[in-house]
Amino acid sequence: MDRTFLALGALLALLGVIFGAFGAHAVHGHVSPLMYSVYETAVHYQFYHALGLMLIGVSAAQLDARGWLRTAGWLMFAGVILFSGSLYLLTLVGTRWLGILTPLGGTAFIVAWILYIVAILRSSR
Repeated sequence: MDRTFLALGALLALLGVIFGAFGAHAVHGHVSPLMYSVYETAVHYQFYHALGLMLIGVSAAQLDARGWLRTAGWLMFAGVILFSGSLYLLTLVGTRWLGILTPLGGTAFIVAWILYIVAILRSSR
């Protein structure tokens, strides 16, 4: 599990660099300032939670609350897909109904961080 979340976090960070560069060079100037801000928010949250996934991966090797960590990791990954993914698509494609996925991703982030805290507090190591 720890290697899975380390690898997923690194992959999301890599994609964050790619999406950030794409946004700066191909999106900026082609969408409204508001929509570019939405795109940047997606990139930022993707990076934060890529690091969060790597933190969960490192913690899984140290803590014995693996079930809590596993759930937190998968929720964090799902949060990136739902939150950042919906914002990318909203910006690039303009499909407004995808905006309904954004708060689901945000909720997944919140629950993931809560479960990470629970894993830390429940661990005996």
